[in-house]
Amino acid sequence: MRDKRLFVVVIVIAVVALLLAVLGPLALNKDKGRQEHGSAVVTSRTPTAKGVVESSEETVISSQIQGVVSQVFVAAGDTVTKGQLLLEFDTAKVRAQLQQANASIAAAKARLAEAQTGFRGEDVSMAEQKRQRADAVYRQARDEYDRLQRLLAKDAVTVLEVNRAREHLEVAEAQLREADANRTKFRSGQRSEEVGHARASYERALADRAYVESVMKDYVIHAPIAGVVAERHRVRGESTDIATPLFKLVNPALTRIRAELEETEVGKVRVGQKAEVVADAYPSRIFPGVVTRVFPVVQKKTQKSFDPMASFDINTQEIHVQLQDSSPFKNGMTVTVRFK
Repeated sequence: MRDKRLFVVVIVIAVVALLLAVLGPLALNKDKGRQEHGSAVVTSRTPTAKGVVESSEETVISSQIQGVVSQVFVAAGDTVTKGQLLLEFDTAKVRAQLQQANASIAAAKARLAEAQTGFRGEDVSMAEQKRQRADAVYRQARDEYDRLQRLLAKDAVTVLEVNRAREHLEVAEAQLREADANRTKFRSGQRSEEVGHARASYERALADRAYVESVMKDYVIHAPIAGVVAERHRVRGESTDIATPLFKLVNPALTRIRAELEETEVGKVRVGQKAEVVADAYPSRIFPGVVTRVFPVVQKKTQKSFDPMASFDINTQEIHVQLQDSSPFKNGMTVTVRFK
C-alpha cells in the first residue's frame, strides 16, 4: 500500500514537471510580448522624424531680363556680403537705348525752350518780308485784272484773258492771307497749346530715359543678403531668360531643422515642445532643441533618404526645430529628430 502511494506521488511530480516544461516558455513568450507591446506604446508616444539642416534665411536670385552673361564674380561656396556684386550682363544694347533717350531729351528740351521764349527776331523779319512780297504780287494781279476788265468793255481783249487774270488774282489773294497769318503768328509768339505740347514731349522723353535707367539696374546682380553661395547656375557667355535662376544664397549663421513627421504621428507635436536631434556625424552627441513651427497641412514627402527601401509615396507634416547650438551642423546635413 505504501509503495502504491509512493508511485502516485512520483506520477504527479512527473506530470507537473512536464506541464512546466511545456507551458513555461509560452508564459515567458507571452510576458515578453507584453513587454514588447508596452515598448511599442512608449515608442508611439515619442514620435521621431527625419530632418535636414537648412538656413532660415535663404534666397534664390533670378534674372529679370533676357540677356547674355558677361562676367560672374563668385563661385559656389564663396562667402559674400550684402550688396556685393555677383554678376553682370552684356549692356551694349541697353547703353545704345540710353544714348537715344538722351538725344531725344536734348531735342525736346530745345523745342520747349523755343516755344517758351517765342520766335527769333530773324524769323519775325523773314515773315514780314514774305508778307510784303505777297502783298506786291496781289496788288499787281489786282491791277492787271482791273485793266483787262476795262479793255473787255471795249472788246480789246477776250473773255478768256480776263478769266485767267481773275484766277491769278485769286491765287495771289490766298497767298497774301497766308502771309498775313504767318506774320501775325511770329509777332504774337507761340500759342499756349503749342507750349504745352512741347512740354509734354520733353516730359515723355525724360520718362523714357528713366525707364531705360531702371532696366540697366537689372543688368547687374548684387547679393540681397550676406551669406554663402549655395548654388551658381550660370557662367560667362551663357544666355538667360526672364525668371532664369542665377544663384541661391543662404545664411549659415541662421540654421534650423526642417523635419517631416509621418501623418500617422500628426497631432503629437506642438509648438514649444522640446526635441532632441541626433546625426550620424556626431554619434555620441544629443543636441537639444525646441519646436518653433508646426505646419497645419499634410503633403507628400520631399526629403531624400539613403534607404533604398524607403517609400516617397507617404504624406508628412513639416515641422521646424530650433537648436540651442547649431554650430556643428552644415547646411544640407540629414538628422533624426525625437520629440520628447
